[in-house]
Amino acid sequence: MIARPRGKPIHYLQNLRLWIWLLIGGGAAVFIGFVMTLALLHPDTPANELITWWNGWVLVIPVGMMAAGVYMSARWWCCPKCGWPLPTRSPIPERCPRCSNALRDA
Repeated sequence: MIARPRGKPIHYLQNLRLWIWLLIGGGAAVFIGFVMTLALLHPDTPANELITWWNGWVLVIPVGMMAAGVYMSARWWCCPKCGWPLPTRSPIPERCPRCSNALRDA
């Protein structure tokens, strides 16, 4: 059995996780909303012709949101003390593997 880290992540990491999820998830939701709105406004248009050069600019907003979320994840998902990158596919450890700074509240 694998031991799970105890306690919540420190405030910095909780806040960063929230912003990453809001930007990536929000960008995906806005993208789906824009595409569904286009589909409802043009019900007779085939799906592969919904987005053209004339209305494709509205997709810049959700793509920009998702890109900002990915950038924040790549740039700031690290130990606040030493800057060592944190794992993204496993839970946040209790302490930084490099500098032993606490990453979770007790």
